[in-house]
Amino acid sequence: WRISADFTVKQNGLVSIKTKPTGATVFIDDEKHPQVSNTSKMLTGGEHKIVLEKEGYESWEKTIKITPGWLYRLEYPKLIKQNREKEELKTFASLDFFYVSPDRTAAIYSEENTIEWTLVTDFNNNPKYETINLKNLFTGSENGELNLEIKYLEWSKNGEKILINAVNKTTNEWGIINLKDENKHINLSKEYNIKISDAKFEDSAGEKILGLVENKITRVDFSNKTVSSLLEKVESFNFRENEIVYLENSEKGRKIKIYRIGEEKSVEVAEVEAGQTVSFALTKFNSQNYLIYTVDKRLFAYRANDYPRSGASFDMLKVNENDLGIVPTEVKTSLNNEFVIFREGSRVVVYDAELEEWNEYDYGDENVRFLDNYLLYRVDEASGKFLAWDFDSENVRTLVVDRGVNAFDALITENEKYFYYIGRFEEEGVVYYKLIREKL
Repeated sequence: WRISADFTVKQNGLVSIKTKPTGATVFIDDEKHPQVSNTSKMLTGGEHKIVLEKEGYESWEKTIKITPGWLYRLEYPKLIKQNREKEELKTFASLDFFYVSPDRTAAIYSEENTIEWTLVTDFNNNPKYETINLKNLFTGSENGELNLEIKYLEWSKNGEKILINAVNKTTNEWGIINLKDENKHINLSKEYNIKISDAKFEDSAGEKILGLVENKITRVDFSNKTVSSLLEKVESFNFRENEIVYLENSEKGRKIKIYRIGEEKSVEVAEVEAGQTVSFALTKFNSQNYLIYTVDKRLFAYRANDYPRSGASFDMLKVNENDLGIVPTEVKTSLNNEFVIFREGSRVVVYDAELEEWNEYDYGDENVRFLDNYLLYRVDEASGKFLAWDFDSENVRTLVVDRGVNAFDALITENEKYFYYIGRFEEEGVVYYKLIREKL
């Protein structure tokens, strides 16, 4: 609370400002704040312009909206160093792919379509390289080649396994790559004789998966070598910890439901008409559980301390119901669980669980990727320009002027010290690639 110039008592809000790195000069509504970041300031309700500046770094700005009596956490701004030291760490005559783990601690790549892939670790210091042999994992790999397109790739939370869906003209197979013991790779399609259309790791160690097998959500337990059916008549599903959200299609119609693994019954969330497109996600942020889903061009978001239990009615609090400009066909959740991204083509809707708000914009590409917990990125193929921006589409920055390659992942390390990306080079008509590290 504060007493204004006309002696009326008004309630303020508080903004907390944190930057990476710290020590940025803070301007609020064009006035210099007496303290550098990290800092906080009481502000009147309404919009306020925040500008952050630090010598040797690009400036950052955003207009925020303060609600009286509430804390606004502006604690994600990353200031990008202007003149960065650059190292060329490794050269590739060719490169099939370069996938980074969601926690940005590892990457895996392949050269020349061979069965010998390379695992890269220790990005925080000096990267280490380890060969992972995939012989006999997929059909046709016996001769040392692996001419397959990767349709899906998921890392286990402990970073020891990779769930992968690989296809070509004659095969569509799911497998588990064991990064600790190449003798323990598993071809799920062959070993368990199941036809999987979608799958996700169930546990952090990657010992179980939940797969959609002939419209049944099926658990495959590798340690016990068992296959069991959990739910039937399922069109699609998503999963987080012990909860499954899914679209049931039965003689009673199409329904979105939530099921807690191990309990007897599911809980009905909503009915869906025939032909409507549905996507959904479960996430947890600030100790609150969220169910966020879309039906055609309408978004629904619900919040509760816990998801409804077996036999109960659906009683989560609705916090959003809005029309969108897209019909999402893909959904992703950020590693820190704050953001859920719905995509159709190159357009995205980014839902922020902390603010319970969403932003819709043209991403410029169909491959949605995080550079860290808050920065998204893409590379313009024509120019090789590497662009990064905040989750809300603001503060677009050019990290690489040219030589960037959109097909390969990039990362900012956990310790915020380095930026890694793949660069494209050409000499006398010969194209090759390099793993490049820049010091932030």
